[in-house]
Amino acid sequence: MKLAIAIIHGMGSEKQFFSVELKHRITEEYVNEVAGRHEDDLIFQEIYWADLVKDHQNSFLQRANYKNDLTYMNLRELFVDYLGATLAYRTSMYDVIHNRVKESLANLSTIRRIDPDKTPLVIMAHSFGSVIMSDYIYDMQKRQAAASDGKIAGLSNLEQFKTFAGFITFGTPMALLSLQQGCSFDKPINVIGADLPKAIQERVKWNNYYDKDDVIAYPLKGINDAYQAVIDGDYEINVGSAATSWNPA
Repeated sequence: MKLAIAIIHGMGSEKQFFSVELKHRITEEYVNEVAGRHEDDLIFQEIYWADLVKDHQNSFLQRANYKNDLTYMNLRELFVDYLGATLAYRTSMYDVIHNRVKESLANLSTIRRIDPDKTPLVIMAHSFGSVIMSDYIYDMQKRQAAASDGKIAGLSNLEQFKTFAGFITFGTPMALLSLQQGCSFDKPINVIGADLPKAIQERVKWNNYYDKDDVIAYPLKGINDAYQAVIDGDYEINVGSAATSWNPA
């Protein structure tokens, strides 16, 4: 069986081809775990959006530091990276970034080894990328609910998550969104693709990974009853020492 895996990054300063090492490690683990598995069973697609915001962020830092006397520039860059990407996404860049997600999934669906109406799709989302993907899928499922046949014309099953087979979030700040005033935050996305075979549907999971030293990342099951029900597990992992893992970079 083939499996499509889309990987989205978190911070706006990320470089293109950010997922090369991760893809190699996943493939190696997959092939070595069970005899008879092949590298080409897995089809990867990066969802890269940093280029849409990084120039604006860099320009701001240059203008803000016009006197060249600001200290802790590495920390400032990290702060502007996270806050700047968040502000841009929540205002002018929401549709622009979502269109990049759409283009990336469309590209994935055209790969020769993919059956765009049957191949299961797993999303791996780091940090703020998990917020982007959750929003994108939520909007998609809302449009589907309004359609008479539950589908969106012009999109394959893969592109509209009818073959959604797993959501892996790591270092996600999604829990912080529950702090928004006037928002109940009680409608998590459905991670079980409606057109998957029942045997695969029963194995679909939303697993969340966090480092206890990362001040941006949080477990998700404790947010409310809705997330308690949909998240299969919050798993604490160590991505470095307390000196290096406190941030989402």
